[in-house]
Amino acid sequence: MAYASHVLVFLFISQLAIATFTTALLCESCVGLCKSSCEKEINLSLYLHQISAGPNHNQEQIVGSSFANGFGTTGVNDWPLLDAPQPDGNIIARAKGLHIQANQAGHGWFSPFSMVFQEQDSRYNRSTLQVMGMIGPEATGEWAIVGGTGKLSMARGIIKYKFPQIVTSFENYRQLDIHAFYTPQAV
Repeated sequence: MAYASHVLVFLFISQLAIATFTTALLCESCVGLCKSSCEKEINLSLYLHQISAGPNHNQEQIVGSSFANGFGTTGVNDWPLLDAPQPDGNIIARAKGLHIQANQAGHGWFSPFSMVFQEQDSRYNRSTLQVMGMIGPEATGEWAIVGGTGKLSMARGIIKYKFPQIVTSFENYRQLDIHAFYTPQAV
């Protein structure tokens, strides 16, 4: 009788151990699967149209500086993001934020902004990407995507930019190649 109860206890404990181990393995595999199946990817090229002076300027200095290179100068921007590098391109989104001269030794602007997609864009209607990074004297660079809202919630990624076209000394187009991952909101 004692032998039978020991066998039952052994079988119970071994089944419990197997169930616990199997559940742990299944949960680990589910986490990985859920994460990758829930996440979406965006690859998009847009053109940021920047006009720093003139009647149609889309940025404004709000804080000046006494430094020779303008260190600390702060501006506000509402740059249109177009589908083509031309004035009559369709506005897909707007880059609304700041740019701050943050380099004491030369040219280097820190720029945090919200990329707000237009209502007409059915793919990302009023969703945003939160972007930040430096704009230096180089013709190319990168910005970080550190968040998002709406259809682009929890976005993370990178924007690589370059200058394909400089119209005048105060107007240019910057090509933005956007690559990000996001988690669509549950309905």
